[in-house]
Amino acid sequence: MVIAAIVYISISVLLVISAGIFFVKAIQSLMTKAQTLNNKHQDRVMFLRPTSNDPLAISTRREEIIAMLERQFASSPSSDS
Repeated sequence: MVIAAIVYISISVLLVISAGIFFVKAIQSLMTKAQTLNNKHQDRVMFLRPTSNDPLAISTRREEIIAMLERQFASSPSSDS
């Protein structure tokens, strides 16, 4: 009976430890995945690269941004009043 209790307790401890390790690995995996997605999203959101010195490219992007903002403002419900 004592041997069965020791086996039961040791298996329970091993299961708890393995569940903890699995949980930590899952959290680490999610954190690295979120960081890579965040970096990709930042690259996509940037309108102009820091190395962009071409005035024509800057003015073209500026016009596109202004047109996009005007479309968004025109479709907003607060513009009716």
